Amino acid sequence: MSQISTDKTTQETSKQWAEIAGQIIDKLIGKNMSMTYDFQKLTIDIPKAEGPGGKHMGSVQWTINGKIIITSEAYDKNNQVKK
Repeated sequence: MSQISTDKTTQETSKQWAEIAGQIIDKLIGKNMSMTYDFQKLTIDIPKAEGPGGKHMGSVQWTINGKIIITSEAYDKNNQVKK
């Protein structure tokens, strides 16, 4: 795999994660709510990459166990929490 191909794949993956995060934030804006994501043995495979000159950079597999909590509060113009 060439460096250009690897960079393009990385950029596309980053763009997808940014879009997902943006959608989550859009759902939370102006609302008093909390979302909890609970991961049990979530496995993420990062494919091997090639560095400059075709040097093998290796690959990695991440396993995530735990929670991500996203909380949103709406405030009025006087900085008071809306109910």
